[in-house]
Amino acid sequence: MKTLAMIKMEKNFKAVIEKGYPRQPYDVYPLQFLLERLYVEAIELAQAIKNKDKENAKLECADVSNIIDYIFEALQK
Repeated sequence: MKTLAMIKMEKNFKAVIEKGYPRQPYDVYPLQFLLERLYVEAIELAQAIKNKDKENAKLECADVSNIIDYIFEALQK
């Protein structure tokens, strides 16, 4: 069983390597954009929970957590 931290690292790795996303999104995207992404990811998490899809809900938890990390880092600047 993967931990949340493991899933987050895997998603971040794939985002950078496979999708070409920036390694430090908090340095590239405005805070408002990150906040909007958080809303989208939270809705996806709620939908996965509503559908009782635990595996997808875990992946969505990682997405929400990563976005929160990015927002935190943006606020540190």
